Amino acid sequence: MSNERYTKLDGLRGLLSVIVALNHSFLVIAIPSYANVWGQNYLEFYDLQSKLQQVFMLLGNGGVAVTLFFILSGLVLGQSLSRIEFSTRGLTSFYTKRILRLYPVYAFVILLIAVYMKLGFAYQTFPMASAWYNWWMNFDMTLKEFIYNFFFIHTYLGGVTWTLRVILIASFIFPAFYLIYRKTTPFLDLLITVGLLVAGFTVLNIPDFRDLRYLYMFYAGLCLPKFKSFLADLPPRAISLLATPVTLALLASRYVTDEYIGGVVETVIGWFIIGIIVYSNKTRLFDFLNKQIFQFLGKISYSLYLIHFSILYILARLMFAFLPNLPYASHYITLHSLLFGLSLLIAVYISVFVHRFVEQPSSTLANTIGQKIVKK
Repeated sequence: MSNERYTKLDGLRGLLSVIVALNHSFLVIAIPSYANVWGQNYLEFYDLQSKLQQVFMLLGNGGVAVTLFFILSGLVLGQSLSRIEFSTRGLTSFYTKRILRLYPVYAFVILLIAVYMKLGFAYQTFPMASAWYNWWMNFDMTLKEFIYNFFFIHTYLGGVTWTLRVILIASFIFPAFYLIYRKTTPFLDLLITVGLLVAGFTVLNIPDFRDLRYLYMFYAGLCLPKFKSFLADLPPRAISLLATPVTLALLASRYVTDEYIGGVVETVIGWFIIGIIVYSNKTRLFDFLNKQIFQFLGKISYSLYLIHFSILYILARLMFAFLPNLPYASHYITLHSLLFGLSLLIAVYISVFVHRFVEQPSSTLANTIGQKIVKK
């Protein structure tokens, strides 16, 4: 992949992080008459405010963002494994770098949350808050609970931490996937992806442990390079004509089906989108991802992804506690928009700090230790 295409993927990560923040921000306030207004029929009109809520939830489809993150992780993990020797040292280096890449920011974030919860935090529900919002933080922050969250036995902190557990599990399985991938044809890779998909709905559908259901998304990302020529030859005119309807299908699929069927549709469409970004020189459709704002957000995307939920939760708690008389029922779209803008702004500033003083040093340390392991 050329450097330009790598930077487009960075921009995509930035965009996806904002989409997740938008999704969570519009889930906070209870919406009168509808437990799930964004899941109502898009063709029916109830009132302007609920329709705007639907539109924002469509654009801020966090499930789509997570699916694309998983496909991206599969592609990137495959590229990382292509550069190592499959030996004890090589794999030790790979695992060490992966843990040091992911864990320090996560540990820093959950440590801050634990401190916050121990400094006078008392769980309470708010009548104007949604059931989704009231579900969070309903536990005592003990040392045992902190350790459980640290090792992903529980994923109660941070809103998106369950996805990090999925990525870590996939990372440990991935060398086996890569060894299979090196010996297969493109057609066989598609069959393996479908096999993992079917397994995700059957043998890997473990109650209270859904992490393995998403392995097919990672394998789909892994096998993208074998379809380089096919993706590069897609007609740019067809890509442009299909961009709008396909994007709508991508964003709406899980709302008109369910989380898992929608995830399948998202994987197919997301696979094409990421493949076109990486391998097509014929379309300029995704050049906006190289814009400075997306590159900036891409640089801090991992920190932003983990931090934004905690900022949003605290802001909403302060709002519910100290401003109980706000017109929540009649102006929820305005309040959701304000929560999104303010929480994102604060989260971006904190993420810049965390990226500079936690994420970058840990990445440097990971590379240094990884090289030393290989050279021993």
